Amino acid sequence: LQVKGLHVSIGPVPILHDIDLEVGAGEIVAIVGTNGSGKSTLLRAISGLQVAERGVIRFGPTDVTLQAAHDRTRAGIVQLAGGRSSFGPLTVRENFEVGGLLLDADLRGERIERCLELFPELVGLLDRRADRLSGGEQQLVGLARALLLEPQLLLIDELSLGLAPVVVRRLVEALEEIRGRGASIVIVEQSLNLAAATADRVVFLDRGLVRFVGAGDELLARRDLARAVFLGGER
Repeated sequence: LQVKGLHVSIGPVPILHDIDLEVGAGEIVAIVGTNGSGKSTLLRAISGLQVAERGVIRFGPTDVTLQAAHDRTRAGIVQLAGGRSSFGPLTVRENFEVGGLLLDADLRGERIERCLELFPELVGLLDRRADRLSGGEQQLVGLARALLLEPQLLLIDELSLGLAPVVVRRLVEALEEIRGRGASIVIVEQSLNLAAATADRVVFLDRGLVRFVGAGDELLARRDLARAVFLGGER
């Protein structure tokens, strides 16, 4: 992924300003920053859910800046929504059926089996309604559903939001397994410590501007920036 000079506004309000971002093959990149800094908007612009005002988004050799979201999904860019990322009234099995609608029935079945091999804890939950699961189980369902499309680039908004540490550890293990299958991953994360421990590189956004790109431990050592993440900084 290559993002160059990206500007995004929502209505009359500028949100992102001249964003440059690159994600290499098999890399995990975390985006951190204060609330309202534009983290989720950046993911939405990459996946096609938010229109770029100016700038270029390339995926491999292809300029996808003006592509519709569903075309980007077919090309391998898949976004997982923040919070409990499953369709609540549906069972886990039905979530998988909906997630694989772009696939023919046989291929969908094969990929569901592969996802259940990756997340065996979901096998016994297939006939449970997703909204009756714990928050961590719902996040696993969302991850598994996204993997049905075998993304080359997986975008995850707020992976650990509101989840217990033991659940977060399982999700981090899942990210490594997903990376092992050849996907690059971009996560928006509130926890700077988790971002530093999980990602190869961390991008710090503040008021729609990139303030830092580098290793997580380097960002933790920058007390001025780390304070902004943890405490919200001065507004």
